[in-house]
Amino acid sequence: MLQLNRWMLAAIPAAICSVQVMAATAWDSKAVYTGGQVVTYQGKDYKAKWWTQGNVPGTEQWGPWELLGTASATPVPTANVTSAPTAAPTQAPTTAPTSAPTATPMATVPASPAPTAPSAGSCAVWAEGNTYTAGTSVSYGGASYTALSTHTAYAGANWNPASTPTLWKAGGTCSSGGSTPAPTATPVVTAKPTATPVVTAAPTATPVVTVKPTATPVNTPVSTPVSTVAPTPCPCASPSPAPTPSTASYKPQITYITAPAGYPTDAQFAAAEQALYSQAGSDSKTIDRIREALQVRPDSVVDAVAAGAAGNPDNVKRVERVLPESKFDYFFPVRNVKYTYLNLLKGVAKFPAYCKTYTDGRDSDLICKKLLATSFAHFAQETGANWPALTPATARGYADQNNAVLATMEQNTAIPTFRQGLWFLREQGMQEGSGVGGYQDCFNGAGGSIFSIFYPCGKNEQGQYFSYFGRGSKQLSWNYNYGPFSKSMYGDVNVLLDKPGLVADTWMNFASAIWFAVYPQSPKPPMTWVVDGTWQPNQVDAANNMKPGFGATTYIINGGIECGKGSEANQSLNRIAAYKEFTKELGVDITGEQLTCGTSKGFTDGSAAATKTYLDKGWNYNANNPGGVSWSCQLATYQTPFSLANPGDYKACVDYFFRGQVKFNGQIVVDNTKSN
Repeated sequence: MLQLNRWMLAAIPAAICSVQVMAATAWDSKAVYTGGQVVTYQGKDYKAKWWTQGNVPGTEQWGPWELLGTASATPVPTANVTSAPTAAPTQAPTTAPTSAPTATPMATVPASPAPTAPSAGSCAVWAEGNTYTAGTSVSYGGASYTALSTHTAYAGANWNPASTPTLWKAGGTCSSGGSTPAPTATPVVTAKPTATPVVTAAPTATPVVTVKPTATPVNTPVSTPVSTVAPTPCPCASPSPAPTPSTASYKPQITYITAPAGYPTDAQFAAAEQALYSQAGSDSKTIDRIREALQVRPDSVVDAVAAGAAGNPDNVKRVERVLPESKFDYFFPVRNVKYTYLNLLKGVAKFPAYCKTYTDGRDSDLICKKLLATSFAHFAQETGANWPALTPATARGYADQNNAVLATMEQNTAIPTFRQGLWFLREQGMQEGSGVGGYQDCFNGAGGSIFSIFYPCGKNEQGQYFSYFGRGSKQLSWNYNYGPFSKSMYGDVNVLLDKPGLVADTWMNFASAIWFAVYPQSPKPPMTWVVDGTWQPNQVDAANNMKPGFGATTYIINGGIECGKGSEANQSLNRIAAYKEFTKELGVDITGEQLTCGTSKGFTDGSAAATKTYLDKGWNYNANNPGGVSWSCQLATYQTPFSLANPGDYKACVDYFFRGQVKFNGQIVVDNTKSN
């Protein structure tokens, strides 16, 4: 059973910043800016919230620019990203040449108000969007069911009582049944999406703990510094906004006033959403393709995965076939002990689009091999020890790397750098409980970004906000990435915002990277579409020298940080070298493939993968409504918390911008009911 994934991915640790007063450079429409960079435009200074190119400062309500004040009158943060971190002592692993990639962060989804369920007999008819507590009885399809645990029936899904025995048991107090509510979601082309999994405790992997670091040897591998990138499109949450039950009281609380007379009905919302589909992309199947890419399986399927198990999903069996555990051990002999083969298989199981079966004549196994080689090459750059003199004997001196594979190897022979990936589980120098105050966009009242509202930072036992530094094989970072990833995995943004260590210590250390690989991030295609040929460049792409091949995946990961500079950056060269080795080992012919990205100009509006899926408040005048308010949302090219990629998000957008209020510390600090 598949479930529609509601979020898009992103993420990497950001550059450390210092503050100094200096003149900002003039904004350039053709330049690429990353989070923290400051520009001046029309006499005012603006700071980039995330990766942006072409977005005019001060013109977009939820755009990527934050107004700082009169030009050059405000302290300007300048990123202290250097081409190499602190010099390592003799024998210490050399750092990867500069910033490591990472995906672009995602936008968020609003929580939804539970719709009032119609009654049926002595209890209510089950309805998507409602929150049910353990022991509650409902009527569904003429039968009675009782909730086994507290959960929210997220819309755009199919986790109804009859199909989810893990959440409901047959029987209850209903005296008669009711009719099944008609789903508003448009089914995905290849599989029927099902509801977002109920928020459960942590995954089956090791629960997060506060780790006390062992004494660090002199020869400490140096992690690759990573650049800041920020929210990308996200398939957002449930259509009926309602505060997430687990939201802590110190976080911003989203509430909704009663819908006024004449407010659109659910049917009208669904029709308005459907009417926008044809405008989203180049053809009528655009939204279908995106939704297919966003599917995830419930954890009940993932938890049952075991190496060699007959019941493993097809894409897991394919990975086992083309990458047996012995090959995985060969590729990653110095990996942190928590990067296991089983964790990789579980990460693959969660996302059906990764190493999927193609029914149109494409070679599924060959595509899977190439996709794995692509992923592993990026792992080598982002989490590798990058230590030319590293031997098994030396690696065994590190407790976190002392896995069983090392003992079987020639102890004093240096390990090739392409096989040194997955050394870092967490960003270098970081541990759970450390780094409080970094990688945050936390809400502190009116004026905070909309992303800080929908991705609310969690706090530790001392009342300090968590640091969302890089964790896992993709070094996921920033709360506006942990929130969407958590929503995708658990149906609740707060799970990983409150327990970020799970991204390192569980099978999510691979799932977070696979998540990024399958996600469309307009105007960029997902890496899977580049590898399998789904993305076919058009004339705009050709003019930008964007061609199918490994180089395009580097651009997807790190954009202008590594690409488009006229010549190849060292980081890109490292990736290419590793890719060549992995493809050779897996038997993939890459003759003629474009591996570089130095002369590539990037994915832009008009590219083949560019779509309009974001939604923002509709400012149009509607004479039929009180005061002429529109009670509508419109397509936007900039990032917002709402996207057509998620069925029902249109209603969530309208509800938030016309009925939504945000309370913080008991006070209403954002009141969208008075700005219509």
